[in-house]
Amino acid sequence: MKDSCAHDLSKLLCRLCNFSYLYPVKENQHYTGIGFLFVEICKRRRNKKNEMLSAVNIYEGQDFLLYRLWQRDGQSMSELAEKICIQQATMSNMIRRMEANGLIKKVTDPEDKRSSHIYLTAKGRAALELAGKIGGELDDATVKGLSVTERKTLDELLQKVMKNLE
Repeated sequence: MKDSCAHDLSKLLCRLCNFSYLYPVKENQHYTGIGFLFVEICKRRRNKKNEMLSAVNIYEGQDFLLYRLWQRDGQSMSELAEKICIQQATMSNMIRRMEANGLIKKVTDPEDKRSSHIYLTAKGRAALELAGKIGGELDDATVKGLSVTERKTLDELLQKVMKNLE
């Protein structure tokens, strides 16, 4: 089954590899199974990303929402929730916080008062640009110490692994 929510390789790998913590590890033994390594990399990358984004007042998941609006502004909350793989209630809370922070604007649909559409503001566009720069810095930090050839090989191997899990 193809995962429609696989917008981020690290999220996909984390979701698919969480099983690795089920295997017991003896004291003073370092487990290096591929699932364990994927989970550890995902956790460390997510924590570092959240640390970097919080410095510019963007919080976990908000960068994905900003990106989806940049792709197509004016989406409904339910469309956005589906695209970034979160529950409707979580989306409502995120929209409320982001609107209060001036990143987005929520507009009631004139034809259906029960529905709202979400739009990026100028501040939201600027935040998305910052998030993109932070993402690039994080990518560079993630592969620091790898040669260009090793980076290319890593990318090719991870693409194969991801394809195997479709």
